[in-house]
Order: sequence, then C-alpha cells, then structure tokens
Amino acid sequence: MNTEANPHETSRCDDLESGCSSACGCGPSIERRSFLTTLGAGAAVLSAGHNTMAGPFTEADVSDDRHASGHLIPADKKLTPQWLASLTRRDQPEVYTGSQLKYIGMPVGGIGCGQIYLGGDGRLWLWDIFKCNYTRERGHGQRIAAFTLGGHYAHPVPAGETYTNRNGADVSQGFLIRATADGNSETRTLDQIGFPDVNFRGEYPIGKVGYSDRGFPARIDLEAFSPFIPLNSTDSALPATVMSFTVTNTSQTPITIDLGGWMQNATCPYTTETGLGQRTNRCMQTDGCVEILSSISGAGVETKHGFGSMALTVLHDRKTDDSVSISAATSLTDPDSPDGLWEQINGLQVDAVEKPLDELLVGGLATTFDLAPQESRTIDFAITWFFPDYNEKGRGRAQMLGIRDFGTLRRHYAAWFDSADGVANYLTENKSRLLGNTRLWNQTWYDSTLPHWLLDRSFIPIDCIATQTFHWFDNGRPYGWEGVDCCPGTCTHVWHYAQALARIFPDIERAFREKVDYREGIGFHSDTGIIGHRAENHHTPAIDGQAGTILRAYREHQIAPDNKFLKRIWPNVKKSIQYLIAQDGDDNGLLEGKQPHTLDASWYGPIAWLSGMYLAALAAGQAMAAEMGDDVFANQCQTIIDRGSKTIVDELFDGEYFIHKPDPNVTALNSNKGCHIDQVLGQAWIGQVDLDRVIPKQETVSALNSLWKYNFAPNAGQYSLDHIQIEKAFRWYAMPGEAGLLMCTWPKGGATQAIPGNGLRTKDNPEVYTGPGGYFNECMNGFEYQVAAHMIYEGEPDSQLVQQGLAITKSVHERYAADKRNPYNEIECSDHYARSMASYGVFLAACGFHYHGPKGHLGFAPRVSPDHFKAAFTTAEGWGTFTQKTDQQTLSASVALRYGTLHLNQLSLQAVAGVSATSATARLQDQDVPVVLETDGSQHVLRFPAGLDINAGQSLDVELF
Repeated sequence: MNTEANPHETSRCDDLESGCSSACGCGPSIERRSFLTTLGAGAAVLSAGHNTMAGPFTEADVSDDRHASGHLIPADKKLTPQWLASLTRRDQPEVYTGSQLKYIGMPVGGIGCGQIYLGGDGRLWLWDIFKCNYTRERGHGQRIAAFTLGGHYAHPVPAGETYTNRNGADVSQGFLIRATADGNSETRTLDQIGFPDVNFRGEYPIGKVGYSDRGFPARIDLEAFSPFIPLNSTDSALPATVMSFTVTNTSQTPITIDLGGWMQNATCPYTTETGLGQRTNRCMQTDGCVEILSSISGAGVETKHGFGSMALTVLHDRKTDDSVSISAATSLTDPDSPDGLWEQINGLQVDAVEKPLDELLVGGLATTFDLAPQESRTIDFAITWFFPDYNEKGRGRAQMLGIRDFGTLRRHYAAWFDSADGVANYLTENKSRLLGNTRLWNQTWYDSTLPHWLLDRSFIPIDCIATQTFHWFDNGRPYGWEGVDCCPGTCTHVWHYAQALARIFPDIERAFREKVDYREGIGFHSDTGIIGHRAENHHTPAIDGQAGTILRAYREHQIAPDNKFLKRIWPNVKKSIQYLIAQDGDDNGLLEGKQPHTLDASWYGPIAWLSGMYLAALAAGQAMAAEMGDDVFANQCQTIIDRGSKTIVDELFDGEYFIHKPDPNVTALNSNKGCHIDQVLGQAWIGQVDLDRVIPKQETVSALNSLWKYNFAPNAGQYSLDHIQIEKAFRWYAMPGEAGLLMCTWPKGGATQAIPGNGLRTKDNPEVYTGPGGYFNECMNGFEYQVAAHMIYEGEPDSQLVQQGLAITKSVHERYAADKRNPYNEIECSDHYARSMASYGVFLAACGFHYHGPKGHLGFAPRVSPDHFKAAFTTAEGWGTFTQKTDQQTLSASVALRYGTLHLNQLSLQAVAGVSATSATARLQDQDVPVVLETDGSQHVLRFPAGLDINAGQSLDVELF
C-alpha cells in the first residue's frame, strides 16, 4: 500500500493532529451502539447472511486478568454450530436476485485489456477500455472515503452509476429478445427492467445470468466471459467479451425468437470537437460471423484517448447452419427505443454510415430462429475492442509515466491484431477451442468436494488482472498497480502475497521476475543486489518485498517444466540473497537495522515478521543453489537458517507469540509486544513452496492460535472504532458488525507505544488519513488470507486449526456479500487489490498441494475431508482434477488431466487415518505402470522409475493398500 508520495521516508512518525467526524465519513450506514463502548468486538448476536455467526457476548467475554484490560476481543468467538458446519459443507452455489444485484460488477474483459463489468442483470457497465490513468487520482485530500484509499468499501458504487470522475465512459449498449407465437409478439430487454426476477451466479471468469417470467414463453440463460484458459495467457488476454445466450422454449407451442443487441460507436468517447474527425459504422461479413465494426478517423483523433475500433459481432456460420437468419443495421434511427429495434433492422445493411463526433452513432444486430416446445438454441455474441495506445500522456515522469520506454509502449494486443475486426475474426476462427476450454476450466474448478463459497472466494481475486490494476505491454513486460490506479511499480511488498497468478498463468509471473524484478535498469541493481520495491519508480528495497521476490523466483522455477528459467535468473537471484545476508551483520539470522516494509514505514530492531521472511528467503536460496550446483552458497544459507531458527525463538517468542523488539535509540512506528498478523509469514511462505521449516512447529502453531485468540474479532469494525489507543485514522475494510482478523492487537499492553506521541484518537474515526499507524486497526484481505492458508497448512485434516483458517476466509467472503458491496471487487488501498490474490493460497492449503515441475514431483495432502476429496490442480503444462477416496483399508487416488500435458516422476499422498498402506498399484489409461511405494513419516511416496507423461483426457489411477 502507499498513501503518501514516498511512504518509505516515514522512518519516524509525526504526531499529526486530525479533526473529528461523525463515525467515519460513512454517514448513517454506521449505527453506534452505546453498549459496545467497552465491548468493541462483542456485539449481542452477529449475523452473516441468513446464518447467525457468533454470540451473544457479554463484558465477561473480553475480561482476562492475565492480560491488559480493554483488549475488546473475546477469546471464545462463540461461533454457532450452524455457521461452523457451513465452513466445510458443500452447499448450493450462491445465486443473487433482487436487491442483491445492486452492486455486482464482475470483470469480463481479457487480462490486461482494461476493465469492463458485467452487472447482476446481465448489462455491461464501467466501460473502462478506452484509456487508462497514468497517475493516482488528484485532489483526494487524503480522505478515507477516496477511491484510492479504499473508499469503495464503505461507499460501494451501484451498477451503472459513475464509478469515479476518471474511470469509464457512458456507452449505450444492451440486448433484447422478442418471442412470437400464434401471431402475438412480446419484446423484453435482457435486464432487470425486462425480467424483474433475473438472477445472477458468478463463477469467475464466467458470469451466469438467468431470465425467466411466467408471462414470457422462453427462458434465457446468459454466460458472459472473456476467454480464460489457465496456462494459456495469450488466449486469455483478448480484448473481447463473449455474451452467450441460450434460449429455451418453455411453452407448449412453437415460437419464433428474435434475439438482438445494439452498441454505440464509442471510439474517442471523451472527444466531442466535430472538426477533429468522424465516427464510422460498417457491416462486416466473413465465414462464421457478422459484425458491426465501429471506427473513427480524422487528422485530429489519432492522439486522443479511445482512438481505435470496437465491434459487435454474432459468432454464427450461416453457411453451415441456415436455420438462423442474421440482420444488421449500421445506424439505428431510434436507438433509445428497444421495441423499435426489429423495425430498424431489416436484412443486412452493408452501407457504411458516418457521423460527426457530436452525434450518437449506434448499430444493431439481430438473429431470428424457431424453437419447438422445450427446444433450446445458443447464440454467441461478442464485443471486441482495439484501443492499444497510451495516448494523452502529457508531461512528467510520475508513476506509469516513469516506466522505462513508456513513450513507445502499447498494450500487448497491439502485437497480435490491428483492429477490433481482427479480434472478432480470431474469436470466430477459434470459437470452439476458446469457448470450450474456458467452460472446461469452469467445470473442472467447480467439480470439487470443497464448499462452493470457498471455491468462489479463493478464485475471485484473480479477476484483478482483468481490470486497470494490471497492464501487459507489447514488449512482453507485465506491470501492475497495487490496486486500480493506486500505488505504482508492481510493488514487491504487495505482489509477493499473491499466489493465484503464478499457478494460473505462470508465464506472466516468470515475466515479472525476468523483465522487472531481476532486469538490470528496471527493478534490479547488480552493484548492490537490491530489487527496487517499485521497479523504476522507487529504487530502494523493501525487506519483505526483497525476500518475497526471492521466494517467488523459486516458486516460478517450481512451476516451470525444466530448469531453464532458473539458470537464466540465478546469478541475479543470488545477488539479491547476498544483499539480505549483508543486512544481517552478525549472521545470527535476525535483521536489526532499518527495515522498510509493506506497512509504509521503516521499523527498527529485530522483528519476527521480517526476520522470518529473511529465513524463508534463505531457504529458497539454499534450494536454488543446490539445484544450480552451488554447494558453497547453499551451505552458507543453511548455516544461517540453522542459527536463525533458534535465535528467532530465543529472542522474539514471548511464550505465546512472536514480537518486535524496537530499537530504543530510534523513534519510529513499531508493534512491540503486539500480536502482529504477519509474525510467521516466512513460515507461511515455506508451506506454499514446500521447503523445510525455518520456524519450529510448536512455536508457529502457538503464534497462529494467538492470532485467532487475540486478533480475530467477530465485530472487527466496532473494535476499530473503540480501540482509540491507536490514535491514527484507519480505513474501512470491515464495518461494524463484520468479522475479520485485525492487523495487530496488544493483549499485553503496548498499543500507546506503537506510534510515537502521546495522543489518543477520539471515538470517531477522522475523515482524513493521518498516517500508516492507523493500519494496525484495520482488516486487510491479503494478510488475512495468508494467515488462513498457514493455519490450514499447519493443521491436521479437519482439525481446529483448519477450521480457524476456513473461518477467517469465510469472514472475508461474508464481508463481500452482494447486499453490502460488489462481491467481485476486493478492496484495500483501491479496488481490485493485488494482495488479495493470496486467497488462492487458501485453496492450495486445503488441497495440501505441492509441485516441482523440473523434478516431476506432484503431491496432495487434503486438509478437508481427506477420505472423500476432489479438487482442481494446475501444473507447468497441464491442469485437471485430483480425487482421493478411502474404502476400508484402501486409499484410491486419481490424477485426471483435462488440459495440456503432465510429466510425473513422483506422486506424494498424505496418509489417511484407517489406511496402513504397504503396497501400491498404478494404471494409466487402464494400462499397468511400474510403481515403487515408499513411506516417509505420514507421506506415501509413489515413484515411477520410467517416468510418466499424461496427456489431456488421460487419468492416472493409483491404489494403496
């Protein structure tokens, strides 16, 4: 996060005065309840949706004579049995209706192609595909309610309303349907107006909308998405949105259906000077599609935002299927009258139409077909665009403008296409593969025994790469803000929390390492080994970001098919590790000097969080050095790890959890005796990349249980208001009545020493940001996810620790309930925040997933119902479904590949209670394959001496008995 121009200069903290406001600037939506004055986190009964989550609480629940008074968080969370059962129960998918549709905005464009939302009723909104903002919003006055301080959490934007004054454009576009039976016709718009009972089911990347009404003879099911195929980043980064409508005749008589849509030529939408050029619509016909191509021309528009083209297309081959007729109009005379669309579209109007920039130009397409009773037909429309240029940059080199060679860079798709027509043609030619594999992934992901809520929430945050958070340039370099328009440079100390992108599109993460973090002149400084924490924007390091990038380098190696990637980057990776070692002056495994980090400050003195990250980075360094044959460096790393693993406990473990010992000679922010959310983050990273421990198990589990006891608040928002010992303003990421895991609490005192100065905050949260100290009182999704994943990895199957990890995750999920805010926009310091991609780590932990591509190793250790478990997995070159079951004394497992290929030398399975395996068999496509079973503690290791190559459609089936 970054709320100041240069946050890492805040090594000391000024005692800023701030005014008071009513509640938090959130207005009447926050109701203060006087009886919570002393019970900040203890509401009477806390509800989550239809299920009561926790309570009731009394003052006694937050009293503990052993610790400092006023902790405000009950140790016993009093979670109800019904809510606890919901953590692992499969349940039905969540379907939204009525008022729940108000805030829905699911990104449905290609990755790196701008931002376009699918609303809850199937309408597209937030058309932010024409340009991007090169710098953060100006003039926000550091208001807590500002967009780029996360203001959309407390103030969500209803679908169709102004998102910000800089993001998006108004575009007239929609779809409608006419049904004709026995000479009577009825037209309905495909939205909540036409179908008041419309429902929405979000399964990112696919939004599913259902339209039905007793008075209408057809049901319409929409699937909206951009092609999204894990491991195939190119086909997942198309500037396109597919609107696939399936129409079913629900009546007892034959009907004729007209299904059509309209779209405004919105090229250069911010330009209205008539003298600069004109907009043109053309009807284009090729084998497999008919489209309305919208373009713009003129000597004055080439350098304007939105110069390019867009198209509305029907993806249907009339030559192979003449049962569907297609009509087109390049210019609708009355675009505001949906009922009149059918009269305005008559055949294929092929003549181009031009209009000046101050006149509305709208084209339309319609399909006509017959349906017998109960018959269905699918019609695929597509909206494509081509706006690859970063125009109107102006002067300056701040933020995106400071990107190396930015003056010549374009969006990635400029290298693939030359117009929206080219994109539409590519969709047409590859329709079966693109749409089929997207749906195959959707089916694979949800073909699982894990609860629907967990599958939804763990995958949703990757949608940030289909927003303005993420850019991909035509030179192959990826770039990411922390969140939309906020905090530049693919920040190392934020993005290292993300686990989803590496597993779904590993080539993009490898590009981040090679083209940014370890690229000389961009992120890397070979003379020191420093990785600039914001690449060109900030050349200074962040300790956590530096360590996290080293760990990511090892992770990206693991998710590669061979060691070529590691060979290319190893020299610079080694230098980056040596930089961290140099900060450890006495080689005791603890860092003690100035340590800048993700909380927008530098802390001093030994900190378990950052020293743990250092040890984890050394573990990754040791593993990479060993694979590269650098035994001397591997031994050096291991020696420091061995020393540090003992020292971190001796010096920083207080008997319950790990702490920070601030340097008494420096006045700076600190967490001192506080229970900090990231205290064992380094060990959490170890779980993600399957390395040997760097922090002992006993102390780690104790720390995680302390986080649950002291930091998990059933009423986190009220705690933030009541905990005035942290005097700085906090940002709203959990409202009163919402549960969450707080960043830092002080059950043993010390809160007033965390921020230099002697002030206490008023009961009301200031409206204006007053410094990073306020972060202590916040709930931030990405941090919560990493703790949740860590708990699940450390816990035994179906244990209390696993339950706690799932409870933290579900609390985040319920904070993003549709009746509160947009479920598909996880917010921290701005929208679609990259750190939230840590959610995928929760899924990996639930699977107990481990993989090393170059070694051909794959492993699973399910933490949820291991006797009957099924979930998706991805590897370097393929993805599929893993299934595990027990039957009496037999453990059966299968690795079914749905896409790509998988080379396998070894499969590891966690031992399951009740099965004592001494023998194993293996079959690939019903053919026996040689296998050797070895048991290592609780792990069964199946080795395939000749190696296995599994292809899509094949399944490896093993039995242990």
